[in-house]
Amino acid sequence: MALRRGMLPASGTFNGVTATSTVGMTTVPLGPDLRKIDDLAVQFTVLAETNTITLSLKWQGSLDGTNWLDIAHAPQNPAAVVLATGTAGADVAVTRLASPPGSAYAFRFVRAAFVVGVTTGAAGDTYSASYRWREIVNA
Repeated sequence: MALRRGMLPASGTFNGVTATSTVGMTTVPLGPDLRKIDDLAVQFTVLAETNTITLSLKWQGSLDGTNWLDIAHAPQNPAAVVLATGTAGADVAVTRLASPPGSAYAFRFVRAAFVVGVTTGAAGDTYSASYRWREIVNA
């Protein structure tokens, strides 16, 4: 097995993204028949500058890479936790590492996605993310 870090990087802003909208990251192919990836995680940094904006993370799965379903965060299905909230002053970027729920491996494709809450994003609301995983070779 090979450990891969910094794979499929993505970055951007939440400029013009309205509240309750989802911004999907790069798609990770898990393999059509055999699982090719294990211990998937996403390392991300978000900065919420717009006053009252909230940013949270969720995982989505797809069988075809086009139609996405939200994956429950835990068996009890709690809501996504807010990672950053914008204030009227200078805000600090938040960096975290998050793993998907085990049910993510039931899909052929998965991705991390950010959810914008409360208000529409602006150019100062930013994200960067990259995945890391253990690749199963000769599977």
